[in-house]
Amino acid sequence: MQKIPVKLAAPGMKLAKPVTRENGMVVIAEGAELSESLIARLEQMNIERITVKGNPVDMNGDGSSSWDKRAERLDHLFRRYRKDKWMSRVKGFFKGYFELKAAEQKAAEEADKRAEEQAKAEAEAGEETENGNGEQ
Repeated sequence: MQKIPVKLAAPGMKLAKPVTRENGMVVIAEGAELSESLIARLEQMNIERITVKGNPVDMNGDGSSSWDKRAERLDHLFRRYRKDKWMSRVKGFFKGYFELKAAEQKAAEEADKRAEEQAKAEAEAGEETENGNGEQ
């Protein structure tokens, strides 16, 4: 079971926990399989994170984002509290949050890159069509 940002959700993933509104009303039941339309609906409802079965998303960053750097600094920042269970839990919460944000940032960058490549390919295809029509 893994908690991921909706931006990282992909069709075929299954929910490990139900998706609920703030008032507790279940929007999507546990075990539902995600589709493109379901993911789009989650985004429209401003749901930021979902819990899916398994570990389908690699949450280990490549160390290049600011969130990865923050996660790395936690060991230094919490060095005096290694034996304190409470502070270890706090450190764990921060580390999980930073890893989640790093993965979300990486996914957003990759999506932007794919969108740019697709727009470029469509523009090139449009130019070829114009050139083809003009030569006939």
